[in-house]
Amino acid sequence: MKKITTATGYIAYEATKEEIQLLGGYGICDECSKDTEKGYLVPVLNHYQCPECFESWSKTARYYPEDISIQDRRAAYYERMIPLTNQN
Repeated sequence: MKKITTATGYIAYEATKEEIQLLGGYGICDECSKDTEKGYLVPVLNHYQCPECFESWSKTARYYPEDISIQDRRAAYYERMIPLTNQN
């Protein structure tokens, strides 16, 4: 799993279907229900998204400072459950 920051400033993770299974998921997009081998885990939404839905969301997302504490708690949990790859 690779940690990234969206243009709006939110955390997201590039993740595979196998990595999502470590959280009890199945690699199904929470937006369009498409089965996807690779996608994005978005802590602020608590969603796994296919690349198309993530792209659409990231273009329209608005940053709300009050969401950061929730995002950070979820991100810490995700990082405990799924190992991060090199962040170079």
